[in-house]
Amino acid sequence: MKVIAKIIIEKLKFPNNEKPVLKNINFEIKQGDFIVITGGVASGKSALLHVITGAIPHYHNAELTGTVIIMGQDIKDMPLNRMSDYMGYMMQEPDNQIISLNVYENVAFGLENQELPYEQINQVVKNTLEFVGLRGYEERQTSSLSGGQAQRVVLAGVLALKVPILILDQPTAELDPQGRQEIYKRLGELNNTQNLTIIMVMDRVEEVLNYANRVLMLKDGEISKDYSPREYYWAQIKYQKELFRDSRHYTLDSNKPRESIAKISNVSFLYNNQLPGCEDINLEVYKGDFLSVVGLNGSGKSTLAKLLIGLLKPAMGEIRLFDQIIAKRNLSKILARVGFLFQNPDHQIFASTVEEEVGFSLKLRGERNDNLNQKVDQCLQFVGLADYKEMHPQRLSRGQRQLLALASILAGDPEFIITDEPTSGLDENQGYMIMEKLYDLSNNGKTILLITHDLAMAKDYSNRLVALYKHRIRLDIETKDIERHREELKAIGLDFPNTVTFKEGYDDTGTSEV
Repeated sequence: MKVIAKIIIEKLKFPNNEKPVLKNINFEIKQGDFIVITGGVASGKSALLHVITGAIPHYHNAELTGTVIIMGQDIKDMPLNRMSDYMGYMMQEPDNQIISLNVYENVAFGLENQELPYEQINQVVKNTLEFVGLRGYEERQTSSLSGGQAQRVVLAGVLALKVPILILDQPTAELDPQGRQEIYKRLGELNNTQNLTIIMVMDRVEEVLNYANRVLMLKDGEISKDYSPREYYWAQIKYQKELFRDSRHYTLDSNKPRESIAKISNVSFLYNNQLPGCEDINLEVYKGDFLSVVGLNGSGKSTLAKLLIGLLKPAMGEIRLFDQIIAKRNLSKILARVGFLFQNPDHQIFASTVEEEVGFSLKLRGERNDNLNQKVDQCLQFVGLADYKEMHPQRLSRGQRQLLALASILAGDPEFIITDEPTSGLDENQGYMIMEKLYDLSNNGKTILLITHDLAMAKDYSNRLVALYKHRIRLDIETKDIERHREELKAIGLDFPNTVTFKEGYDDTGTSEV
């Protein structure tokens, strides 16, 4: 295959940071490659994509030593706007690329900048939206989209440009399992039929191993290994599954008193465009529950969480927290007992340093400095960010910012913790670490409500599972009974991962259970 890019990075450093973000990088990209880049939190994955796209050094202030050649062009000599002739780039945060009020305009934006005829733009937009599973969403307001739908819109805008190289940073992080499989399958088709070159950063790789031909593992800013998908599976995935799942033997005390923490009665909610968010929801959460809420994108999971903390007001029905009806007059008092982790950590991070962020709620409560500092240190140690306390939060990776948001919540010692996709942006080790910590908190008397797309994690850690489908509760079961309801879960698009079939066509071990 033809070499279309050569990446040599001797060193990449940001101002006021002596430690290089990337170093000793040297690899080639061939036409038709489907490369997955993975690694732990702050391993340099997104920084590597910034270099490949030319955002470094043209946009981000960084010192780059090395040579990056894309399609025969040195990125240092090429204006940043010219890079769009060669590659489409999907950022990690869909909000960074949602620039228009409705879906159609967002997808058409790049085509309009190319001054294409309206008829051509119209056809490409419709075809691309159908390709990503959003045909019929042309007039939908972008503000009403779920996180997964927004991610599909951004992907559609990138695909519409029909460039030879696709650069994707966590392109399915906010999609449900069914949506992820659809996107991977369609990207695989483009890779096979159109020889489209794809470079994708992923924290959890197993679902895309079917379509990739290379997996680059980053560690401390270096490529520690260039795997085949099969090699990666046996070296990483199987080991991690056994490490985390076989080492636990948790039991739940079925004799615990059923003290109500939250009660939702006949609740419905409509967005301003009259699209339903939730319909006729009846749910009770008990003290000590570890309750997982699952469902496809747009099924109402995040809406339900926002209703629970008063960010949204139900059109019908009643919500009680700690046996008090949520109302404006008592909301602040009730929420002092609740911790909420948003799906996007940047929606709740605002301080100038990591230490200040974690200590903010403690200062509001009038904690003395010695107690405050001790609690901040404990929380940062808990989430593995003790070495970053003086750093500005926006210099952290997405996964680290998620951990920071969790630490900030835990500092307030809430009784009821609501987490919206808490493992988003984390690698598998970090994801399981967060889940282990949440489970420990549950065992110590905290009540956890987890919103997740990961049915396997829900089964492993929670005692109850609530499945939403088309804005309504379809199932409310104990997780120990999940196998008895597997067909019902499949019927609403939820199932466990099945197999990995490696692209290279290996023999006997080419298909492996995950």
